[in-house]
Amino acid sequence: MQLFKILLVLQSITLFHLVRGACETEDDLNFEDCNLIDLSDVVLTGICNRIGLDMVEHVLPTLIDDDDSSGEKKVYTHEQYAMGAEECIMVEAEMERLAMEDPEELERMEREAMAEDPDILAEIISDVLQQDAQLLKDVATKIKDAADHADIVKDITEGMLSEGETLEDRPDVLGYLVATIMVEDPSFLDEFDAQLAEEFYGEDYDSEDDWDEDPDDIGHEILEDEL
Repeated sequence: MQLFKILLVLQSITLFHLVRGACETEDDLNFEDCNLIDLSDVVLTGICNRIGLDMVEHVLPTLIDDDDSSGEKKVYTHEQYAMGAEECIMVEAEMERLAMEDPEELERMEREAMAEDPDILAEIISDVLQQDAQLLKDVATKIKDAADHADIVKDITEGMLSEGETLEDRPDVLGYLVATIMVEDPSFLDEFDAQLAEEFYGEDYDSEDDWDEDPDDIGHEILEDEL
């Protein structure tokens, strides 16, 4: 009899998971029976990575007041990771809305953000360039040919590159250089928009399809239950 009860419990658990469905990736989110809190820290971190933000370096320190000055590495809870992912989703939805409804305001915000913290932009650009050797080469070539910014290029490369090194050898230096230029000239990498977007959003990125959505639908699932 005891064995029969155990089998019934196991069957019930299996049936529950089949009915409930998987809740393991961002694509499984429906904010009904699969919420951010149900996903792993790795998946939650990936949500922020997808839009170019580092959960631990950029997002959580901004959201969570921490007076700890011990210098030890901060360990965040699963609930805080879920909160960070929610913030990243809201940021993405707002950026998409502005891109369609008020692109001038979005450009102003981007310019201010770059001016306030170019190091974050440099880090993001460096990470993207390291993922695509051809893009790295193309951007390095554009930098070398940027006559309007020759002084900036000369100062930074002479101060940061070792003898014999090139910009293609140092994506971190190239990222810093591009970020510095973009503070004054936000359109500097416009010709690489499609390549950069593909690195952020994956091979399925389609610039036309991604902006064909109804503005009222953007972030609908998020605003419906998460906010």
